[in-house]
Amino acid sequence: CDGDGDEANANRGVREGTMTARVSWSGTLTLVAIVLVGPALYLVDYLWKKWRGVRATTASEGSTTATTGAEDDDEQSDSELLDRGHPSDSFAEHGAAEAREKWSSSQYLFGLIGYAIGIGNVWRFCYVIARDGGAASLLAYLVSFLFIATPLFLYEMVLGQYTRLSALPAWVYVRPRWIGLGCSQFLLCFIVQSYFVMIIAYTIPYIYGSCLEPLPWTEEGKTAEEHWFVDILGAKTKDDGEDLIDASSNTMQTPLLLSYAGLWLIIYFSIAFGKEVLSKITYVTVIAPCVLVVVLIIRAAFLPGAMDGIRYYIFKFETDKLLDLNVWAAALSQCLFSLSPGFGTAITMSSHTKDREDVYMAALITSCANTLFAVAAGFAVFAILGNLAYQENEEVSTIASRSGTGLAFIVIASAMPTFGPSAANVMSVLFFVMLFTLGLDSAYAWSETLTATVADVLEEHDYKVASWKISAALSAMCFLAGLPYCYSWGTNVLDSMDNFVGTNFLLFICFVESVVFMFDFSFPRLEYALRLATDGKRSMYPKYGCYFDLYLAIPISTLGLFIYQLYFNATSDVLPPGNKSIEVAGWVMMSVLVVLTGFGLWRRGKGQLSPLPPLGQGIQLSSLHSSQTT
Repeated sequence: CDGDGDEANANRGVREGTMTARVSWSGTLTLVAIVLVGPALYLVDYLWKKWRGVRATTASEGSTTATTGAEDDDEQSDSELLDRGHPSDSFAEHGAAEAREKWSSSQYLFGLIGYAIGIGNVWRFCYVIARDGGAASLLAYLVSFLFIATPLFLYEMVLGQYTRLSALPAWVYVRPRWIGLGCSQFLLCFIVQSYFVMIIAYTIPYIYGSCLEPLPWTEEGKTAEEHWFVDILGAKTKDDGEDLIDASSNTMQTPLLLSYAGLWLIIYFSIAFGKEVLSKITYVTVIAPCVLVVVLIIRAAFLPGAMDGIRYYIFKFETDKLLDLNVWAAALSQCLFSLSPGFGTAITMSSHTKDREDVYMAALITSCANTLFAVAAGFAVFAILGNLAYQENEEVSTIASRSGTGLAFIVIASAMPTFGPSAANVMSVLFFVMLFTLGLDSAYAWSETLTATVADVLEEHDYKVASWKISAALSAMCFLAGLPYCYSWGTNVLDSMDNFVGTNFLLFICFVESVVFMFDFSFPRLEYALRLATDGKRSMYPKYGCYFDLYLAIPISTLGLFIYQLYFNATSDVLPPGNKSIEVAGWVMMSVLVVLTGFGLWRRGKGQLSPLPPLGQGIQLSSLHSSQTT
């Protein structure tokens, strides 16, 4: 009787709006454990090295410092020897090449993987697969990844390592006429970064809510959809009939503003103090999501109905979907946004790697890791969706394709109670922290791209500015540019920018990049640069497959999809009714960037690329160096 009375009082409290949530210790302790695991591992590593040093010698600190200094000197000497005759000697005359901070092999690889594996690998990938026919869409995604996204990603990496420059100056180095490409690519990265950080910020209220009991979106009388649109976004309100309607006023959402500002502080302090600090953070933010997704897969697989979701994901193959252009368009857009060639980030990151870094293998590992994580995350998500379909007696396809971003913040969120009272908060923390850390790595990479580009341009004009100052200025500018996303109608602004800039213009940029690689950088130079970096051990293999990718697959697919997207957007509503001005703003922004890309095409300079060696010349290291200095 007492239990029934307590339940009645609780329900009455909900209806009267007086019920307050309690702290969930399971969720809170899980969050604390995740936050502390990184520092704890680094502390153990430090103590272990300290203990080994004390055992080796009583004067370990001095000897370790001396040894480290000697190794650094040797490494610098080797680097200087390898840099002789490098194609960026003209840039080095200004002191930039010698002072350029470099990644180690592991830092470089983890940075690339962290950049490629993003939040879209979970909600956007799974949404596209569910909407477009399950395994058929997955096949289209894998084909697009193999023949378009991965080759272009590799070409960018080769260009960055070869020129030792970030994206904008690298394109000018190839030919001065491509300055517009570099500028528009910089703005693309800036705009996408401003709204992408907002998407990450959406996870923060959910992480906080995961530490409360009951979960805020599962309270009696409230749905996950209501929590998302009313409590988080402020985009809708309830009418007298308790139906959701569009908000009548555009007001600032304080929780979103605080989350957005806090996230920018995290990003700034992570990238402002050099690559050594950033690499330590990246190790944790790359490994943690991989561990979390494995935990989610194992736990979700035992839910009732989970196998129905997995069967839809892997075994439901609708052959007719492969004849649908929309399916291929969505698959290509997803893989380009996932691996993210076209932003200049792969160029910038590769410009900081070692001269003899095997970028070919790094590209393959990054591409495979990105695909494997997306596929693995699909198992976890579709197992949860299968369970939710089982609970609601619905089809998996119906549940999964309800909404885009809402797949994570509405559908998956509403499924958390199915893990049981004892595990709901724990699994909710794991899921939303996974989304948070996935987004952070991509945000780090884009911020580093913006900072390095500005630093390179300033150094070319004999201005030396500390990177932390550049990072502070760019972070503040991105934060201010993203403030509109913190308002009630901000989600519509975000969707408009994502569609017109982050998708449509990205396709156009990828097409222009393929033109540069075809005619100005050229396939022979791509192969030569790769052999130079690997002492002749690697080449563009398979050669005819690479020819097909560069000269046919990439330009035709990206330009064709760009034209198709323009037609589709012009003949259909991109946003919900009543947002015409926001849609027009998206069209204007995309048009400005397209026009900017053509700025400088009339310039006739030949660039600073050195002549390639004769075709019959060998690929010995000595001959490569001699040809570079010609």
